[in-house]
Amino acid sequence: MRWEDELQGWLLTGYWEVAAALADPRVSRGGGPRDGDLLTRLLTRMMLFTDPPDHTRLRALANRAFTPRRVEALRPRIAAVVDEQLAEVDEGEWDLIEGLAYPLPVIMIAEILSLPPADRGLFKRWSDDVIAVAAGVGDDPERRDRAHRSADALAEYFAALVAELRAHPNDTLLSGMVDAEEEGIRLTGEELLANAILLLMNGHETTTFAIGNGVLALLQHGAELARLRDDPMLISAAVEEILRYDGSVQMRGVSVGEDIEFEANQIRAGQTLWLAIGATGRDPRQFANPSCFDIARSPNRHLQFGVGPHFCIGAALARAEIQLALTGLLGRFRRIELAADDIKWHQIAVFRGPKAVPLALGR
Repeated sequence: MRWEDELQGWLLTGYWEVAAALADPRVSRGGGPRDGDLLTRLLTRMMLFTDPPDHTRLRALANRAFTPRRVEALRPRIAAVVDEQLAEVDEGEWDLIEGLAYPLPVIMIAEILSLPPADRGLFKRWSDDVIAVAAGVGDDPERRDRAHRSADALAEYFAALVAELRAHPNDTLLSGMVDAEEEGIRLTGEELLANAILLLMNGHETTTFAIGNGVLALLQHGAELARLRDDPMLISAAVEEILRYDGSVQMRGVSVGEDIEFEANQIRAGQTLWLAIGATGRDPRQFANPSCFDIARSPNRHLQFGVGPHFCIGAALARAEIQLALTGLLGRFRRIELAADDIKWHQIAVFRGPKAVPLALGR
C-alpha cells in the first residue's frame, strides 16, 4: 500500500490489503447526497454506490430475487443462447467478441429485465448515457445533458414496465425484484430503475471481457486447453482460474468518510483507496506460482467478485455464462486458433478486455 501522486490516492495491490478494504465498514461506496435531480438520485440508489443502512436494505430485497434457484433455472436458457449464437458459425475466421462474448450476456440481462427484444437497443442507449456519468466520464456538458434526457426517458419507460410486472408477474429476476419485500418494505420505483441500470452495466461488460480473456488464456496455454478438452468436468475450476489469472475487473475506487488508520497508514477523510483487483490475482502470498495458468488450481479464492457485503450479486450468473460459453465453443470446434498477431485492448482503467478476438475455427 502506497500513496500515488498521479492517482491522488492510496494504491493497494496486495491480496489481503484489498480484501480488507473491500470488507471494511469504514470504507465508503456512497455516491454523495441522495437528493437532487433524477440522474443524481439514480446514481446514488445503485447498490454499488450505497452504504449501510441503505445498502443493507437494498441488498436484502435484491437477494430475494437473485436466489440460487432462479439463477440455476437460467442455465438451460444460457446454453440455448450459446447454441443459437454458434449455430450460424462456419469454419474459417470469426470474431469471438462480436459473435458470442458480447451478445450472450446482453441477451440474458435483457431477458432478466423483461425487456422486449425490440426495446433492448433503446434501453441500452439510455442506460449507456447514465452509466457514462457513473463511470466518471460525464463532465462534458453535452454528455451530461444527454444523460439527463435519458434518465427521464428511462424513468417513463420503466414506470410502465414495473406497472405491467406488478399486474402480471412473470418468472424473470426483475419481476422477482418488483415483488421482493422485506419487513413490509419494497424497492421504490427509482431504486428498481437504478439497480436495473446497474445490472445492465455490470451484467454484460465484465462477462464479455471475461469470456474474451478466458479464450485467449486457453489458446496461449495449449496444454491447459487440451487438459480441459480431455476433462470437461474441470470447466468450473477453469473459469475461476481465468478470473484469477486475467480478470476483467482491474481497479475499483473507494473512499473514507473520516480519518482512519488502515494497514498502519493514516488515511484522511475524503481520500481515495484505489484497489488493484487485477493485481491481487498474482499475489504470491496468496497464490502459489501465480504466473502459472493452472485450470485445476485449488483453492482459488480470487477477488473478481469482491468480498463482504458488496460481493457481486450476479456472480453465479456470470460464472454460468462463462462456463457455458466456453463449453459450447469447445464442444462445437476441434480446431480453435488465434487468427491475429496483435490483440487490441479497451483502454479502460477499471476493466480489462479485448476489443476483438479473431479466431480460425475448424470442426
